[in-house]
Amino acid sequence: MSFQSLAASALIAVGLASSACADPIKASDPQSVLTYFQDIGAPATLTEDSVGDPLIELQYYGTTFAVFFYGCSDNVNCNSIQFYAGYTPESEISRDALNQWNAEQRYGRVYEDAEGRKKLEYDIYTGNAGVDSADFDEMFDIWTELVKSFEAQMS
Repeated sequence: MSFQSLAASALIAVGLASSACADPIKASDPQSVLTYFQDIGAPATLTEDSVGDPLIELQYYGTTFAVFFYGCSDNVNCNSIQFYAGYTPESEISRDALNQWNAEQRYGRVYEDAEGRKKLEYDIYTGNAGVDSADFDEMFDIWTELVKSFEAQMS
């Protein structure tokens, strides 16, 4: 094994070990979710929704979206989050195209409310133990692909 291969293997092992040692991202700890977004450079703010549950608002690659917290007990100890992006009624997509997009997706869903706003959602259950940062990276990658895919369908 060459020195470069050995050095590369050591760096990968150190990276994996540090990921495994990182605190899990948990809906029950909204600060852990906020810190994740801050660590990747996404401007994010932790606030509350209309019923007092935690809410994170952020912008990532030009799309503004929210992270809602669910399964909460008296506004704490939540067990899941939902990535959410809303689009104005002027965002054009036919009902057939919207239904086709939904049919082709495994994780996300879009629907249109009574006012014609389109709502894109993706739910994640973190449970009590949470999710490690590598898995959360994958989940967030799924979300960003959902956003890109849906926005590409709108005219």
